[in-house]
Amino acid sequence: MTLLAEWYDAWSEELFRFAFYRLSSREDAEDVVQEAFLRVAKNDPSQLKEPRAYLYRAIQNGCNDCLRRRRPSLEIDQRLAKEPEVEEREALEEAAQINQLLNKLPEEQSEVIRLHLHGNLKFTEISEVLNLSASTLKSRFAAGIERLKKMWNN
Repeated sequence: MTLLAEWYDAWSEELFRFAFYRLSSREDAEDVVQEAFLRVAKNDPSQLKEPRAYLYRAIQNGCNDCLRRRRPSLEIDQRLAKEPEVEEREALEEAAQINQLLNKLPEEQSEVIRLHLHGNLKFTEISEVLNLSASTLKSRFAAGIERLKKMWNN
């Protein structure tokens, strides 16, 4: 369990940030991160070759599951109506704007951008998470950023 505690101390903040930017909800992001660590705890953590990549993949899948379960009509304004603190509300609004733009991109591009920028992962690390070559990921990232720039300027 000390190994798992070390991983939690080292990566939980960046994993939470990645989930939060995907979900725009503190509670959902915390749940997804906790579930990922619980999944690792149920098995032997020392057997994982790439634990950070495994956790990112588990969180990515957890976020996808959470988004599928949500009611489509639940808008960010309704979630903000729960009176979060000013700082959290601003973070939610920013996350919503970013997600709105990222959601307009093809999933293959938006996922690479999210993992690289919000997850602070290097392309070699994303390669391990998505099982794709780093050069493919760099191409998707560059294409996605170009599309975002065009959307921003329009």
